[in-house]
Amino acid sequence: MTRWWCGMTAVLWLVVSLSSVQGARQAAPALSETYQTVYNGWKWWHVYCYRCHGVDANGTTTAPNLTEASLKLSRAGFLKTARTGVPETAMQGWSKLLDDKQLGQIYLYVKARTDKVLPPGRPDEVGPKGGPWVPPAGWSTR
Repeated sequence: MTRWWCGMTAVLWLVVSLSSVQGARQAAPALSETYQTVYNGWKWWHVYCYRCHGVDANGTTTAPNLTEASLKLSRAGFLKTARTGVPETAMQGWSKLLDDKQLGQIYLYVKARTDKVLPPGRPDEVGPKGGPWVPPAGWSTR
């Protein structure tokens, strides 16, 4: 009887433990697709763009502040400029290094900065309690 009871206790403990772990996994909120796209754009930005346009897209003496409303480009305009560059300026075309998906991610990162919905800093550190940024409800990604 004692062996049976010990065996049943062990099985019950295992079932409860596994369901707790599974419940904890399910309870963790998944990062939104918008967040992930902006975060990826931030990563590409910091590989290719920040040297000229600044850490938070605020511009430098080399290149303009892309967060100014007067410079706001449409998605199509941004992608065209990023792909082909601007003749007779320091802005080179990036189509040999970045595909349209990557350029689109950079666009959304810059748009979040321009629309003032993404505070300065890393998107994975400027959200609630120093965690990931949370895109505001209703913010248009187009």
